[in-house]
Order: sequence, then C-alpha cells, then structure tokens
Amino acid sequence: MYHPVKATLARLLMTACLLVAAAQSVTAQETTFRTYQDVAGFTCEFPSDWSFDQAKNSDRIFTSANIRDATIIIQVIDRQKAEGQTAAFQLEALKAQLLQAPDGRILNEGTAPISEQQAPYLIASYTIAGSTGKPGPFRHIQMVVTAPQVFLLMSYSAPDASFDTHMRVFQNCSATLSLEAADMPTPTVAEDPGSAETSTAEPDIAAPGSEDTLIWRHNSDRGFWITVPSIWSEAIDDAEPYSVDMQHPERVEGVIVFVVDMDQTTTVKDYADTWEQYVADKIFFMNDRLALPETAHPGVGLKDVAGIMRQYQGEVNGATVRSLAAYVINKKRGFTVVGYHFLGDHKGEKRIRDAVMSFRLVPPAG
Repeated sequence: MYHPVKATLARLLMTACLLVAAAQSVTAQETTFRTYQDVAGFTCEFPSDWSFDQAKNSDRIFTSANIRDATIIIQVIDRQKAEGQTAAFQLEALKAQLLQAPDGRILNEGTAPISEQQAPYLIASYTIAGSTGKPGPFRHIQMVVTAPQVFLLMSYSAPDASFDTHMRVFQNCSATLSLEAADMPTPTVAEDPGSAETSTAEPDIAAPGSEDTLIWRHNSDRGFWITVPSIWSEAIDDAEPYSVDMQHPERVEGVIVFVVDMDQTTTVKDYADTWEQYVADKIFFMNDRLALPETAHPGVGLKDVAGIMRQYQGEVNGATVRSLAAYVINKKRGFTVVGYHFLGDHKGEKRIRDAVMSFRLVPPAG
C-alpha cells in the first residue's frame, strides 16, 4: 500500500510549517510561482501572491493585493457555440468593444508565439476610473488563444503609469500556458456546500465493515471531530505540524488533518496562502491548485469561525489524484483538512468531500 505522506512528508513539513507563524512579518522575498489548472483544459503560472476569483459569467480573474488596479482576465468561449470560428474573428469583436470605451484607441496589433501557435493580440488605451475613483488613462492588452475545444480570451489591463512594470506577470502567464482537451469533470468544490446542518447530522448507518459505514473520530489532543468511513486506518504524528492521517487500506484515498500552533493570530486566507507557498507543493496531491473560486466551509460549530475551501490535484504512478482542502483558523491554531482521491472515482470523491465537510471544532449534535 502506498502511503501518501508519512515516511517522508512529515520531515519536509517540519521546518516549512513553522514559517506560517512568521509569514506576516516577512517584508520581502523572492517571487514564487504556482500553477493554476483550469477545468477548461489549460494551465498557466502566476505569482503566488496573486489571487484568483471567478465571476458570475465564469471569467477567470487574477489580481494582486499589492498591485493597484492591475487585472488579468481569462474568458473561456466554447468554440462550437462561438459566433466566429477563428481567433481573428474573436479579436475583432473585442477590438470593437475597446474602441467604444472612453478615449478608446488601438495602439498596436500583431501576433505572438503562444502554445505552438501565432496568437493574435492588440494593445489598446482608454480612460476609466480606477480604485482611486478618478478617471485616468489605462492600457489593455488583449490576446486570443485557440485551444482544442475553446477560445481563451486573455487580457491584462493596468494604469498607463504601471502597465509596463507589471506586464511581466501577463508575459509569464502566456509563456507558461499549456493546452489540453477539456475532458475533466466539473469539480464539485464550486457547488453550494450546503448549510451547517450538513456537518452536524449523524453519519448514515450502513453494513458493518463497509466503505459506507461512517464513524465520528474525535481527536482530543487538538480538539476536533471528523466523520470518515470506518475501514480507513488512522495514524497520528505529533511532530510539527501535528497531523492525523486517515486513509483507505487499498488505494489512494483518505483525509489528513494538519494542525499548526502559531505565535499570533492571522486571517484564514493568509494562512491558506502561506500553506500553499511553503508546503502544498511538497504534497503530491496538492502540487497544482485548480483555478476555481474558493468557497466557504459549511461551518465548524463555533460562532464567527469560518473556513475556506480550495481544490488541488497531482499525480502518483501516472494517475491523477484530486484533493479538496479546507482551511480553518481558531485563535492561534491553524487547521488544514485535505481529502484526496483518484480522479474519476466519483464514490471516492463523495467520501472525501463528506469527510472534509464534516470537520468540526465542537462535539457533533446528537
């Protein structure tokens, strides 16, 4: 049986997770990049301090809290449903929209070698009100990349004064763009996780010894409860970070709860970002963060203690493993609850998702 983390990961994490407590005191560090993988069939790299969001119209939006008004947007257009069947046609439609903006004009047009194709692009300028509320000149680069099943309408915009400075982020995104068929199933993490009652309900009762027999496990050392299949093994590592590893006895499927004691309180988003920067890529099933909007955990039972959820994937022995992680902060303690399963195993996906959703910091009701 392959053991996902114990044996080697604990030692790797020992030093890395100690950095979480001091993350906010770091004033300068080298830029690190993380791979964002999208269910539409593309991957690209962004600086780890850039955040991802998904608009209601499904536009992928990347921004940085440290860079004012710089935005990268990737629109995904189904080629079979697109009005025009060429990248040039898509760019012309976007060009018309940009020319309608206040003071809109085209500064340059051309093609660039992106993902083994010559992708058409243009650079435009216009006047809009940024975060200051005062209208000012902006520049905008728009590129259209043809993927196997979709068009990617990739844009970068920023105030004219800082456009060139941060253009490198868009250039790196374009240079690292990798395309593949969009054959991955829609991840469930973006769905409505339901109400807090989902976590407090008693587990369903099934035949003893089956994968569907669910039990509550209580960890008294770190004060949490979680529901898992009864046949999953359980191993506790009290090193730093403290962890409880619960896994299927025959395949790559399970949940690991990592607990970090910190010197100061921090926001749950800062905790999640720091975990990704220092630790996530050490865990094979968290190597790549999927470009999906983070969602809220349904509740851990404590008032005003909320969690966020993100999704990742990696590979082991040539097989893709998907994972769902919940991050929770309570006082000076951080929890990372990550469930993993083989991609395509829908029953396994449901088991790990239910387990992550069930995580609580108070005794379950009933």
